[in-house]
Amino acid sequence: MKSISTSALWSEATMPIFERFHRVRGFGLPLMLASGLAAAGCGNPTTKNVSSVTTPSTPPALVYFAPAMNSGTLSTFAFDNSANTFVRTTYSVTGATITDAGDIEPSSNGIVGLEPTFLAGVDGTITQPAPAPQGWAVEIPGQAALVEMAVPGVTLANGQIPPLNYFTPAVPSSTCPSFTSPQSFLFVTLPKPLAGASATSISEQTWNPELETAYGSVQVSTKGTSVQLASISQNLFPGFSGGSNAPGNPAPSNTSASCSPSYYGQVISMPGTVTVTSPGGNETVTPTATIAIGASGLLVEDAGSSTVAGEPYYNILGAGFGSIGLPKPSSDPTLAVIGATYQGFVTAPGSNTGFNLISSFGPASSSQSTCTAFVSELSGANLSPSANTVYGGEYPLNGAASSPLGTANCDIAVDLGSPGSVANGMYTAATVYIGTSFPGNGINAPYSFPAVAVAGQIDGKSAIFLLGVDTTGSPSRAWGIYLLESD
Repeated sequence: MKSISTSALWSEATMPIFERFHRVRGFGLPLMLASGLAAAGCGNPTTKNVSSVTTPSTPPALVYFAPAMNSGTLSTFAFDNSANTFVRTTYSVTGATITDAGDIEPSSNGIVGLEPTFLAGVDGTITQPAPAPQGWAVEIPGQAALVEMAVPGVTLANGQIPPLNYFTPAVPSSTCPSFTSPQSFLFVTLPKPLAGASATSISEQTWNPELETAYGSVQVSTKGTSVQLASISQNLFPGFSGGSNAPGNPAPSNTSASCSPSYYGQVISMPGTVTVTSPGGNETVTPTATIAIGASGLLVEDAGSSTVAGEPYYNILGAGFGSIGLPKPSSDPTLAVIGATYQGFVTAPGSNTGFNLISSFGPASSSQSTCTAFVSELSGANLSPSANTVYGGEYPLNGAASSPLGTANCDIAVDLGSPGSVANGMYTAATVYIGTSFPGNGINAPYSFPAVAVAGQIDGKSAIFLLGVDTTGSPSRAWGIYLLESD
């Protein structure tokens, strides 16, 4: 049996207000690593009826920056692949708080199970059978990570541990980007839940494909700590343009920033200063975007949040939670991309109808034995993916706190379509095909929906990042599919 220890630290529910203050007052403070993390996160917690509190080990120097997504707050992850441990840390004006930490259980094909042994938020000790992964991660060590935590809520005699259910990309942020010549990046939005069909404005809670950025590109130049973002291009989701392809809240085409030390490592903050009016319980805070670019080019942006009406985030690249991107390939990467094998996540944001599923895709051949039934089902419904398609699906034991994961299903096809004329690696006419057996299929029939995707390489491995708009299935959803090539 394994004990999960908890202590009365900042809860996930109370973190956003402190996060807003951090963005105003804390940016530029030294990066808190080593003993500072352990001391700030676990020093003298107030506890009641706690049989034991396990202090997480000090994380290594390499830090991964993670945008807020639906966890509610920006954070860092530290993975120690030699000790097989992980630590997630959030930050407020008072310092660092380790919110969840535990063991890494290596699985297969680049996937690792996350077994939390420490959760901050409520007093108490939980006992559960082991092994019991309650989250998964896919990592290109030192370059990129995709992380999901799915810890169920538990009611104790002296309180309740709220569920942890979030997905986030993560990028190393121990150094600032440094380019000898300008580097072009392609990106897609990390969506919030899909806005309703009747929505006519931009909201903090949703992503509206009729009004907000779906995909784009940017050229990044660096000189020391100075960063120049140039030729910023933002585009609405294809088919939702209403006669114009530009978002209703366009970013400037060029802007300057700097990369500096912060709680989250060496990151780029946009803008450099934040305005606060009416400090106190009813303060208004303008949003700040936070961007980190890894050594091999993974770009991750947190778009920030705001209390200012009509200005729910700082619009510089993506909308929704922010954006994820990679370097623009110098040549057409399609053949390499569809020929690779991937591990990653199929996601749909939303508190009640969303999902985050660890999944496997590839290779491109539709003759895979596990895909025969799926291909036949699509054909019977007159659905015909192109040759530029990667087949795959979710692992059957997803979220079952069980290991190993088993063999992934084949009930999703990612069709990149023809290489776009926009840019190498940009696919603006992609399509996602969903099989009847997919657990998120709400209409009991195969169907498809449009998507945009960017693809290329990170540290010599192929990657696909996709944004889809599903108004055929039930309920209507925004989808994100994030895949990293596995060995």
